[in-house]
Amino acid sequence: MFGRKEPRHFQLVATEARDFAVWPIGRRPPRGWRVVPFAGTVQACGRHVAELRSAGGARACNGRPSPAAHATLVGLLRKAAGEQPDAPALSAADLRVSYRLLWELVDDLAGRLTESGVGPGERVAVAGRNAPDLLVAALAVLVTGATCVLSAGWRPDGAIAAVADARPGLVLAPAGSSAALPWSPMVVARWQGVTGAAWQACAALEPAVVSVGADHAEASLVVLPPKPGVAGVVWRGRQLAWLAGDCGLPPLGGGDRLLPPAPPGTPVTAVVAMRALLAGAELVLPEQGPGRTAGDSIGPGPAAPVPARWRLRADRAGGSLDEVELFGFAETSMLCAAVVPGTADLEPLPDVRLYVLDAQLGPVPRGETGELYVAGAPLAAGYLDQPELTMSRFLPDPLGEGEAGLMFRTGLLARRLSGHRFALVDPAPRARRRWN
Repeated sequence: MFGRKEPRHFQLVATEARDFAVWPIGRRPPRGWRVVPFAGTVQACGRHVAELRSAGGARACNGRPSPAAHATLVGLLRKAAGEQPDAPALSAADLRVSYRLLWELVDDLAGRLTESGVGPGERVAVAGRNAPDLLVAALAVLVTGATCVLSAGWRPDGAIAAVADARPGLVLAPAGSSAALPWSPMVVARWQGVTGAAWQACAALEPAVVSVGADHAEASLVVLPPKPGVAGVVWRGRQLAWLAGDCGLPPLGGGDRLLPPAPPGTPVTAVVAMRALLAGAELVLPEQGPGRTAGDSIGPGPAAPVPARWRLRADRAGGSLDEVELFGFAETSMLCAAVVPGTADLEPLPDVRLYVLDAQLGPVPRGETGELYVAGAPLAAGYLDQPELTMSRFLPDPLGEGEAGLMFRTGLLARRLSGHRFALVDPAPRARRRWN
């Protein structure tokens, strides 16, 4: 890749928590990782890990288990709502919903889902076009501790196929919509959404068989591309909870409003929604997405992570406006760096580390070209049901301060500049499109 000689074979490494990754042969693994007596291609390592999992119940994705982690995310969301229950939580066209009403709707739906057997380890897909209804449904799934599979596409054929590939146990969609049609014969619950639209929960015919821990012991959000065959990215509760603190975004408070730059259902909007609700601000949403969105223009598939450069706008209660330009990937919660105003330079956000490494995962001197890697709080757990792809892109972090950390391989060439800044080198070496 990029004209540099890259190793074809790797050694397998693991942590005490039985997380697995690949590492260059002959190099000592980072702190917290130990060498497993197996080496080969990434594909061979992935097959060996699958054998170890089936024999010993190893976990399928990155990171240490944290059964209470989803309570941290949901607890933070509830805390923000409880501090100002009558303040507006979201608005769309003529609709305004307070935090009190939002959580009454979320808890009611979460109760219905729990009665249908939804809980930790389950996958529940959410598909539709009304942004407020999508938000309530996704939050309800997270409250149950299940994994919410959110389709980022609007075209019916793309959404249906992408959701089917994820093999959820339950599909939540507007009644009578094309997204609900394949599963309509198996309706297990019906309710009215916040917009007044009729929604239904349908049991899927062939749900994924998930072992304990494989779909995470915490609530997770899976963002899906709008077409089948492209890996969905798993965001964990602890990863999203990072948005509640000093994550480098404009500080928010009561009376402030956040306006997503992308249509509802897309990964950027999901991140903006979490940021707004965790900070007690008002989320301003379009009532319904257009027939075609930025999510339809995803890149060519698993061969290339797709970067996004986007602007976040916050309207202050006093009438002022804050705006920041951000850079990131679905694999990094859509944000890992801020774009320095007046330049194209990237500056890491708090709790984020950017590295420029050579083919042997060693740091290159300042000013020289290498490959850009991202480590830190916003890192995703990996790809849904794609352990080999996860192992090839999420590698042990050789420079992190903690133990057994991971970093994401972006596939972009970059240079490290002075003052903790980074510059991309030919940021579009091949056709790249934004997945917003």
